[in-house]
Amino acid sequence: MRGVHYLEEDMAETSVPNASRVDREREGARVHSRTRAATKTWTHSDHPLGPLIRRVVVGNRTRGRAIALLVLGGATVLLGVAAWLTPSPTGVGTHQQLGLAPCSMLLLGGVPCPTCGMTTAFSHTVRGQWISAIVVQPAGFVLALATIAAAFVSLAVLATGRVWVVNWYRIPPARVAVCAVVLMLSSWGFKVLHGIGTGGLP
Repeated sequence: MRGVHYLEEDMAETSVPNASRVDREREGARVHSRTRAATKTWTHSDHPLGPLIRRVVVGNRTRGRAIALLVLGGATVLLGVAAWLTPSPTGVGTHQQLGLAPCSMLLLGGVPCPTCGMTTAFSHTVRGQWISAIVVQPAGFVLALATIAAAFVSLAVLATGRVWVVNWYRIPPARVAVCAVVLMLSSWGFKVLHGIGTGGLP
């Protein structure tokens, strides 16, 4: 009986370390899961179609940097011209400072066209006058922010040689086009209603 008693004590003593090891493994798994969730970035995803946006190294970094340089140059020109122009207090006609003709739809019909106020919105945005830019032309404000973002992304590509790639399986181009059209039409409607409400239309 004493042998059986000693055997039970030995089994009890050896089962405690095993139980502790299992608990430690479970706790380690929980910590790893929490750490993975906390450190997951927007460029990594467990989605079956992959991440929404990812950075890749192209085979020819010179080509990637050349494209980024062209994008940066275009964005810099747009933002530079917008900064040089003075936003029109009427919300339209800022582009006339470049020698361009006024909007014929506004002159003939008294209603602004869907792109009226774009240049004014850009000029307000680069000056940090975001509320004024949204009131003048919401779509123009969005495009101005997109231009600024494109400039910063191009700088990152020039510095690292890694290109930002959009996963078009996650974002169908047709859906992007529909969203762009909806943004333009809703911004146009907002501008027309705002002009009627404030008496800003001719």
